[in-house]
Amino acid sequence: MDLQNIQWKIHLADGYSADAHEWFKVFGTWIPDSPEVFVDVADYSHVQDGPVIFLSGHAVCYSLDAVGKRLGLLYERRQPAAEGSNPEKLNESLSSLLKHAAMLESDATFKNKPKFVAGDLKFIVNNRAIAPNNDATLAALKPELEALLNKVYGTGGYTLTREPDVKQRFIVHVKAKAPVTVTEALKKLG
Repeated sequence: MDLQNIQWKIHLADGYSADAHEWFKVFGTWIPDSPEVFVDVADYSHVQDGPVIFLSGHAVCYSLDAVGKRLGLLYERRQPAAEGSNPEKLNESLSSLLKHAAMLESDATFKNKPKFVAGDLKFIVNNRAIAPNNDATLAALKPELEALLNKVYGTGGYTLTREPDVKQRFIVHVKAKAPVTVTEALKKLG
């Protein structure tokens, strides 16, 4: 399986109240200062159970996401990665999510600074043709996911649970057994 259209979501700490205008401003600063080609920032705060603020890029997008009634930062690899093995794609995408989460946590623009829970992630393959939401897909991807997550949380330091609704995209919930910060997770990832 050649992984494409990878998404990761890192959840914000319970009780965090996001100011959509602040997130809009912060994402806007990423457009000129990033090596990524970002195109626009859009406010979707009127949409229920979806993106709140969306930063659109050519290859990668980020959003303040409220799917499942839980706020978090969503990383979305939009364009296929032409090179790299699945482990390299998984490592690069999770590293990118964590680096941007760390940037947000330290951004002085926020009055109410975001705090992410690095031990509460969702891994999503946004392509049903490549990864139907079933046990066979989980069995195929589990060794590569575990190799990556073992670096971050330690062997046996987390649980993986596939989204059971087969009508949904392939989603795996990752829960660490012990608290971990974004900085610690980045350091362990290397």
